[in-house]
Amino acid sequence: MLVQVCSDLHLEFIQNRHWIREHPLVPKAEILLIAGDTFYLDEKIKTLDFIKKVADDFKAVYIVPGNHEYYGGYNVATALESTHESIMDNVFLVNNYSENINGVLFVFSTLWSNIQKHILAVMRGMTDFRKIQFNNEKFTVNHFNEIHEACFDFIKKEVKKEGKKIVVTHHLPSRLCNADEFKGSLLNDAFCVEKTNFILSNTIDYWVYGHSHRNLKDFKIGNTQMITNQLGYIGQNEHYHFNAEKVIKL
Repeated sequence: MLVQVCSDLHLEFIQNRHWIREHPLVPKAEILLIAGDTFYLDEKIKTLDFIKKVADDFKAVYIVPGNHEYYGGYNVATALESTHESIMDNVFLVNNYSENINGVLFVFSTLWSNIQKHILAVMRGMTDFRKIQFNNEKFTVNHFNEIHEACFDFIKKEVKKEGKKIVVTHHLPSRLCNADEFKGSLLNDAFCVEKTNFILSNTIDYWVYGHSHRNLKDFKIGNTQMITNQLGYIGQNEHYHFNAEKVIKL
């Protein structure tokens, strides 16, 4: 079975919408996985040309919310729960949700990260804390970490199940997924959560991630293939290593 993967399309920006219209995904699989930061979580997502096109081009599309999905006012407290919502008949928003497809367990969760260091720098440097609302309150580091714990608890439970598994998250699950240029950043705790030992100690065949706007080559943590395919901000020229045909053979 082939699955196609991408993330960080950022279609809330007109430059990105124009670019993806001119350089559409080339369908190479029946299933498309999008690992976060697609568009705001509101009714407008259903009107996007991109959503209509992937609905036509793929048998099923699974979209994991990133952090930017909540910038439009959607309550981030919902990320504590399990979500499986239809955007179109075959396009689904999924978080803390799993599904067995042809004998492969797909585990979907934004994951978030666990902010423990440089808290003031993170709060000043991350737009999350200015744009996101938690039950009509200001989004805080405590909220961020609470959501991470809920997401990680879900992932821990699911990966104990037998059989082939693919985990799809937005946030980076290991410092090893971080690009060299960011390794000294004070903001890393808002991007990466260090779960390398967890990955090594569990049977996870593939892990798809996004969020950093940098595309590392596929690599392995133990027996787990780590995969990313991020578009990033067109206006900042982050898209040059994006692959419109990126697939995984499960």
